[in-house]
Amino acid sequence: MKYKIFFLAITLVLCIEKAYTQYCTQDKRYSESSFFESSQITIGSNVLYGIAKDFQGKPDSLLMDLYYPNLGVDMSPKRPFILLAHGGGFSSGDKQSGDIRDLCIQLALRGFVCASINYRIGHDFSEYGQYKARYRAIQDGNAAMRFIVNNAHLVRIDTSWLFVGGQSAGSLLALGMVYSDQSEQDSISLLYSTTAISSELGNLFTSGNSLTNTYTIKGISNHWGGIVDSEVDKNEMLPTIAFHGRLDTIVRIDADSGFAHYTLNGSGAIHDNLTANNVCSDLTVDTTGGHGIFRNASTIFRAQRTSCFFKGIFCENCSDFYTTDSIPANCSVTLGAGDFHFGSNVSVYPNPFESTFNIEGLDGWVDLKIYNVFGELVYTNETSNGQVHLDVMPGIYLIMIKPSGFDRFFTTRLIKI
Repeated sequence: MKYKIFFLAITLVLCIEKAYTQYCTQDKRYSESSFFESSQITIGSNVLYGIAKDFQGKPDSLLMDLYYPNLGVDMSPKRPFILLAHGGGFSSGDKQSGDIRDLCIQLALRGFVCASINYRIGHDFSEYGQYKARYRAIQDGNAAMRFIVNNAHLVRIDTSWLFVGGQSAGSLLALGMVYSDQSEQDSISLLYSTTAISSELGNLFTSGNSLTNTYTIKGISNHWGGIVDSEVDKNEMLPTIAFHGRLDTIVRIDADSGFAHYTLNGSGAIHDNLTANNVCSDLTVDTTGGHGIFRNASTIFRAQRTSCFFKGIFCENCSDFYTTDSIPANCSVTLGAGDFHFGSNVSVYPNPFESTFNIEGLDGWVDLKIYNVFGELVYTNETSNGQVHLDVMPGIYLIMIKPSGFDRFFTTRLIKI
């Protein structure tokens, strides 16, 4: 099965011509590196996007915080947008907790407009009570996105490039915004010997505010979240980057059938489903991690990887990747499947290659690492100008070159045929 993914990825790379957008830039914008300074980021706090009844029937003000490059500094006429939601099991949490604030700041530093939202929390701690809490949260996520689209001109958001994401319960919210529809939600609720959930809590797409704006989401950043298996249809699948701990017992990384009337697919099951249907998916697994990985100072790692993954969508070179290592993101220079150049003289060719490829233009020795599409290190060495023999299976590989005097790797895809 793994090698089928290799060959499918090769076909996609060789057959699809890149239709570059205005966001497929050759600079550090939307990359692993900050494009703006911290002092150039504007924060709009406690923006009201709706009002809805909480699980006790009391009105709840729905607020968001906006993070974006200052309008007087960033001359871009429009900027892509990311909506993020905090975790907390639908019973706790806040739009400034759980690293969500840090994620938004880091994404804004890279050129995105980002919103961290509060949504309704609280339930009776029964299984169906938590299911209803998720439903209310998805309603609020939809209301927040309608509000953003309606007011996009105020902070120059490009409504044709909208992304969603979150941590834990917030990721269940974000994935639900993409995959849940009314009939699916009502069908599951009826299994709990109750009325249809829409009869009790209202429509999935009209709660919270009276706005009627429509929108299309282009990608997902999933941080140890999951989705109800029966809600996912093939034609709804979107490119997804995910981070998950192998030992997570709260949202399990694979399919969890421990619920009465549905199966919850974690990041691993989602990744397998997407790649099997030729939708690009990037998954980083911490093999010793539980619920919540790469936190605190490591939040920047997730922001860098998310930014580069979304840039891959802009550039139409998004590809499948799975790793159990903390492989750093690198997309400051837009990369393709052809020859790779950095500086003024260095190149890697031919690409695709059969058994050997050449590196030319290096000044002295460099550190060379090559990973397969599953994140496994298959080659490492110090090298200089010359030929490299790589005895591996056909497929797509990640080649990382760190020249002497540089503080980071230069990275591109390498294709073995």
